[in-house]
Amino acid sequence: MPSTRSLRGLHQVACPVCTRPLQDAVTTACGHTVCLLCLPRTPMGAQLLCPLCQGAEEEKIQAAVAPVSLGPLSETYCEEHGEKIYFFCKTDAELLCVFCREGPAHQAHAVGFLDEAIQPYRDRLRSRLEALRIERDKIEDRKCQEDQKLQEVLMQVESKKHQVEAAFERLKRELVDQRCLLLNRLEELERQICKEREEYISKVSQEVEWLSTQVEELEEKCQQPASELLQDARLNQNRYEMKTFVSPEAISSDLVKKIRNLHRKILSLPMMMRTFSENLMQHLETDSGS
Repeated sequence: MPSTRSLRGLHQVACPVCTRPLQDAVTTACGHTVCLLCLPRTPMGAQLLCPLCQGAEEEKIQAAVAPVSLGPLSETYCEEHGEKIYFFCKTDAELLCVFCREGPAHQAHAVGFLDEAIQPYRDRLRSRLEALRIERDKIEDRKCQEDQKLQEVLMQVESKKHQVEAAFERLKRELVDQRCLLLNRLEELERQICKEREEYISKVSQEVEWLSTQVEELEEKCQQPASELLQDARLNQNRYEMKTFVSPEAISSDLVKKIRNLHRKILSLPMMMRTFSENLMQHLETDSGS
């Protein structure tokens, strides 16, 4: 590869005076390279002075000579001689101008034209460039394929989300329906209990009322004189005989059976719900690989 001493692209160098890229670059005898317009204006025929050395000692100022033009910035020039580069030293891997080529340092070296010397590098670069392009295209294709797979997986996940929502919504509706059914059965049972309670209270109340009437009559009879009491007893001897009171059932056996059956179902409901919840959790954890 060319050394940094010989290979120097001036289009990459800034002028030390105006700090902008060099325009019509010139190099003075003191070694400074500046833009042509950055040189101080002097009378016609006068010696040009370096703008960076104007504040230096007098002998340095007088040593300044006419600058050497380095040519257009798009070309590469010899840093030492200011001439355009035409040759390439394969031995030292340096770029050479005509003066460098004829100098003693490279007389015995293998030297060729720059365009010919640079061709193998260009060929290797083009080969590497083509390989990189092929590799880039392969990676791009692979990226597209993998991205498509990921998009499909995302679509599947989205579909599963809708399935989960639908499943739990359906389960919620079924639970609501079962809840309503169970509450309706309890309400129906409540109505039957209330009905039988009213019937029981009505029957017992009638019997209590009849007995209360009999008690009042007998209390009055007990206060009568003996003659009246004996006469009344002869006439109504069967009226006040004791009757056996048959107490009605407060609740029918059929209703008791319904209550017990429903009670067993409700009693097992929390256990069933807990078992369902545990089974569901275990099932989901197993499927997720936990």
